[in-house]
Amino acid sequence: MIFRPTLFAIAAPLLCLSSFAAAQEPAAPAYDPAPFLSSMVALRTAAVTCEPFVAASPATRTAAIPAFFKTLNQDLPDLVDGETQKSLNIFVGAQAAQLCRDKLDAAYAAYGAQSAIYLNSKPADWPDPPEISNAPWCSSEYCLEF
Repeated sequence: MIFRPTLFAIAAPLLCLSSFAAAQEPAAPAYDPAPFLSSMVALRTAAVTCEPFVAASPATRTAAIPAFFKTLNQDLPDLVDGETQKSLNIFVGAQAAQLCRDKLDAAYAAYGAQSAIYLNSKPADWPDPPEISNAPWCSSEYCLEF
């Protein structure tokens, strides 16, 4: 994934936060936050990419993700997937909304799973995962309102 160097740079401060405590405790396998961080980046990318195509402002609903990275003194790059947006602009509005809904739902499910693992595995001094609402992106099953 193209974000691996960035994610390593972000994960490194988290790992350093607990280095002193880890030095005093018996050796335990270190938790790797990279999958959790990757899931946040994927969710935020889907949100800002799909912002023009669905309701309920996914960019606003995922605003806690950039805030989480700011607490780690990291800035997220522009995560809009221009190729996907170009492709979605070709479709009828309802089709684009349906594709975005599916993309957002999959990204949210991955984030939810990784968030639970992170919450149960992280050292106490690491920040809690951001809470993100998973309300429907469309008001109808096939996003016909678009």
